[in-house]
Amino acid sequence: MKKLTERQKEVLSFISSYMLSHGRSPTLREIGEEFAFSHSAAHCVVASLVSKGYLEKGENELRSLAFPLEERKERENVPVPFFSSEPTLQEVEENNTAETIFAVRALADRNIFAFRVASESMKNAGILPGDIALMERNVPKAENDDIILPSFTDDNRPLELRRFHPAGSEYVELWPENDTMGIIKVTRQNLCIAGRLIGIRRDYKGRKL
Repeated sequence: MKKLTERQKEVLSFISSYMLSHGRSPTLREIGEEFAFSHSAAHCVVASLVSKGYLEKGENELRSLAFPLEERKERENVPVPFFSSEPTLQEVEENNTAETIFAVRALADRNIFAFRVASESMKNAGILPGDIALMERNVPKAENDDIILPSFTDDNRPLELRRFHPAGSEYVELWPENDTMGIIKVTRQNLCIAGRLIGIRRDYKGRKL
């Protein structure tokens, strides 16, 4: 690969540190704020890093910077789709988002997506608004006490995380971890599982990702 200028090295170091601490790449605006660049100057530096092979970038994506494949393997992280709030079942199924975050390579063989929690439905379980939920999609069925992102066959609105509890052969109950919210009872036939929770990521520095 071609040699970098000192400023390009600084920007690449910032992008690398940002990815490691936040799990996703910075925007051009955030790069500009870090180095007092204009938007066009930040774009030019990033374009140079891409053209020299130090970064890869998807088209028309806000946070699409990634390291080249071989370097990603060495860093042991993989990009996964990210939704800025609770997604609908349709959005999950269609993978309808341009943003990504990075997850550990151990999850590479699982069908993962992530979203930012907005609801307080699981606050008593320590899952708070602003947290990032890592979800496994295409889960054929949930087990008792699993935390899932439920949707319904007749309603494609997003719904908060809930605990799954069987209620006989025909029904299930979706329990919140919040004393101010009620239990939802639904038939098994009408329940769709958009994803099952496998991890939570939290940014302790103001949750600005």
